[in-house]
Amino acid sequence: MLQASEVIDLVIAIVLLPIIVSSSRTPSPRRRSLLFVAYGSIVAGYVFTIAEGFFWFDAMNLLEHAAYAVAGVLAVIALADYRRHSSSGGSL
Repeated sequence: MLQASEVIDLVIAIVLLPIIVSSSRTPSPRRRSLLFVAYGSIVAGYVFTIAEGFFWFDAMNLLEHAAYAVAGVLAVIALADYRRHSSSGGSL
């Protein structure tokens, strides 16, 4: 069943994408890529959440949670990269 809050989450995520892209000042291209892919995974999770209400409930539910897991893992990797470079005195 489609819920309004799920659609609003997706719309907000899509509307915020250009703002996030234009305001990204992370010097590390690797870190920027990790964070953008993590954000894309979150958006994909929102899409899968909505899609599971219409078809293939089990598959979409699995993909939704896998997308959120990927986003979390990538965010942790980006954070570790940030901490490694900031503690070594390198460029943030």
